[in-house]
Amino acid sequence: MKKVLTGIIGSLIVAGGLTSYSAAANKTVSTMPGRGPAYISTLSKEPLSVREKRDLLFMREEEKLARDVYQSLYEMWNIPVFRNIAKSEQRHMDMIKLLIDKYGLQDPVEITGDKRGVFKNKRLQSLYRKLVKKGSKSLIDALEVGATIEDLDIKDLHEALKDTDNQDIRAVYQNLMKGSRNHMRAFTRILRRYGIEYKPQYISEKEYLSIVNSKHEIGVVYSGNGKAVNPFQIITLEGKIIKVYQRKGYGNRKVVWWAAKVKTDSGNIEVAIAPVWLYSSIDLKIGEKVTVTGYVPPFWRINNINGIMACTIETEKGVKYNLRDCNRFNKRLRFNR
Repeated sequence: MKKVLTGIIGSLIVAGGLTSYSAAANKTVSTMPGRGPAYISTLSKEPLSVREKRDLLFMREEEKLARDVYQSLYEMWNIPVFRNIAKSEQRHMDMIKLLIDKYGLQDPVEITGDKRGVFKNKRLQSLYRKLVKKGSKSLIDALEVGATIEDLDIKDLHEALKDTDNQDIRAVYQNLMKGSRNHMRAFTRILRRYGIEYKPQYISEKEYLSIVNSKHEIGVVYSGNGKAVNPFQIITLEGKIIKVYQRKGYGNRKVVWWAAKVKTDSGNIEVAIAPVWLYSSIDLKIGEKVTVTGYVPPFWRINNINGIMACTIETEKGVKYNLRDCNRFNKRLRFNR
């Protein structure tokens, strides 16, 4: 029995990972990965239908439902899988918030003060109470609650995808669905260790089995059509400079870099320009329109940097910085003014 319990506990830790968490906090710190927002920011703003607006607001709170339930279950059972997936749900909330801000919608989470277990949507309010009550009965019940939430989330995302043709919204929903599939794999893998097979309530048995019997999906950004796109693709951004500043290096903290904050239709993006020792000054003005091409270095996702490494920056006045060869991803630097 001791060996069996050790194996189960080990699987719980592996599924959840080992990261810090404050059980007393109602909010999980936002850790939005860098590649997603940078990619979404390249997609155009399109007209919204009434249904698209409704779905965005609902999905924002449904992701909050998942986060809040998992935070509560972690406090009850102290199992890392709940803690870590709660953090992932916060990232999902952040992705939806990008779209809410982009389209000028009123955020339901801000209306309720982002208090745990408090929702503007009455259906989600009732569901939160039911899920937490069920999850408090036993660890098995808690894990089944986790699988049920992801089951429902995938079903709702399928429906929302049918009702939108906006590529930015579709891309966010595809990313959320990828995350939900991974979460379902985590919960069902642990349940199977206990000899329990989860029965899907919302998606089909066929889809469920295809998810749980396939590998964990790692670091893939999906396009609005559900197809994988190159996460290191060249990105082009247009916007206005709102800040030019120096910051410690993105890799080597001893190296100080020039950076700029660019306001785009999809939000503010940090643009890494070049180390200070290469340029004594940068001729970029606040309020100036710029076009930036660049890419997102792989390690930025780990460090939660929401931005791009600039290859070229061109201002509306014709000043152009040719900073590096994007196609070689910083292996060969070219600094020309």
